[in-house]
Amino acid sequence: MTRASVHLESGERIEFWAQGPGRITIGIRDQTVWQIPALSAVPASYSYHHREASETTFEWDDTVTVFWAYSYVPATVAAVGITMWDFSTAGIMRRHGEELSNWMRCDEERPSLHFSPPKNWMNDPNGLCKIGDTWHVFYQFHPCGNDWGPMHWGHATSKDLFNWLHLPVFLHPEQELWRLGATGGAFSGTAFEGKNGQHVFFYTERLPAYDLFTGYREVQKLAIPDRNTIKAECVTSIIEERPKGVYHDFRDPKVWWDDAAGGYRMVLGASLDGDPAVLLYGSVDLSEWTYLGPLYRAPKEYAEAGARAIECPDFFPLNGKWILLMGFVGLTEASTGRHNLLYALVGNFVNDAFIPESVELQVLDFGTDFYALQSFRAEDRQIAFAWLFNWEYRKTAVSPYSGELSLPRQLCLDERNRLSMRIAEEFETAVRKEILTPDRDDGYAIGKYPFEARLSGPLEGTTIKASDANRLSFELTVRDGMISVRLEQDDGSIRYAARLDTADDIRVIYDAGIVEVFADGGRVCGTRRSYANTSPDHIRISSLAKVTVSALHLAEPIFGA
Repeated sequence: MTRASVHLESGERIEFWAQGPGRITIGIRDQTVWQIPALSAVPASYSYHHREASETTFEWDDTVTVFWAYSYVPATVAAVGITMWDFSTAGIMRRHGEELSNWMRCDEERPSLHFSPPKNWMNDPNGLCKIGDTWHVFYQFHPCGNDWGPMHWGHATSKDLFNWLHLPVFLHPEQELWRLGATGGAFSGTAFEGKNGQHVFFYTERLPAYDLFTGYREVQKLAIPDRNTIKAECVTSIIEERPKGVYHDFRDPKVWWDDAAGGYRMVLGASLDGDPAVLLYGSVDLSEWTYLGPLYRAPKEYAEAGARAIECPDFFPLNGKWILLMGFVGLTEASTGRHNLLYALVGNFVNDAFIPESVELQVLDFGTDFYALQSFRAEDRQIAFAWLFNWEYRKTAVSPYSGELSLPRQLCLDERNRLSMRIAEEFETAVRKEILTPDRDDGYAIGKYPFEARLSGPLEGTTIKASDANRLSFELTVRDGMISVRLEQDDGSIRYAARLDTADDIRVIYDAGIVEVFADGGRVCGTRRSYANTSPDHIRISSLAKVTVSALHLAEPIFGA
């Protein structure tokens, strides 16, 4: 039995996920005010609402495991964030504000420029939006470990897209899936700003499932948040039935108001009679939806290459055109061996029909660690994040968390109506640059900081090689008009490369194992994620181009009172 005393404020709430056997008791002045006499043998979620400001005693059996715990005061959490709790045989450790930020930064394997959760598993970005001057990121979250499990929505906010305030879990699964021995839960979705300025959220609920690849059922839901967008206050199902020809995959809604149609529109990712597809729905009130038909259906060759369905479809206007973004889950590209690629199509949307300007899909990233891209409109910009992960490689089991998001990107169209991605302009103010001086061998001592390399001019023959104690962190090369990135783990079976048009500009950001490459003004992008040799101390660049290398330092966050 472990006992700890903690001061709690009036109205403070504690939310945690724990597993027994054993018990947890909360007391005030030796009187029990809340208890779990016998925790479940499987993980379960619990919450406690404290009734008066006081010293409070917690007691728990040493057989109890608490996977994720935090507290907050509802009236102030939007400004100051949660307090993270760690339960151990030594007692309770609480971290809040700068303490929590410093604890996360102490993890040398954790990227500092890229968003990650304090603990446990994260995948797709969800519900991205800007409300007033605050950016919101929601994300797929498993609170009971650093591997995939029953899905929740985590939540964080920022004033600059780089320093984040962590908030309570926003969405829970419909049922306690661990008790059922099932997977599923609150899957991916997006935010929608109504005519009254209120943001609501559309998402997919995967009902309790016992097979990851067949036989599951997915329904679409609408979540209305509380006034501070801290918790989903009202959740209703809006689409229960699948169209004919859709058997399993049926998810990831994106909603917008369509002026031409005079109604709301939604796209969903699916598979239609075995072909990856994007489905179009219409509504007049956001609650009752009618299937309007497929917006896009992939040619047979994609299913033949293993593509099971389209995930995370995104559809939006940009510079007078309509852009369709799609993830093809299960796909393996025959010519390169790359898998789960993201594609874009540019065209027009007329009378509820998408008319692409070309049938050729544009590959958005020549790596395989950039997936589940989601974009949203913020003033006059289209901002996007993606999930950085490759199922073939994982963080070590001792890591407190798993999963990061990409740097925030701004989406644009070039003069040929090809989609390009550039780092959001907030990078220039949120990240401080320290220009480094090369040594005699065109090398740079990095000092284990994140760094940026910028090259402009003739790039043919360029090599950028970063090493950690003489072990390869990554190598970028430009040969015969092709750009490629190699990591230590690569065995040559997959080709991570793309053709450059002008080959006269490259921007590389490296952050604790994450390599993000932007070339040809962002028309060619490549993202790789490695978990080996992630703290390079030296980088050598051989190129005819002008080179600037800078160490990068994230500006200190400002926490509320």
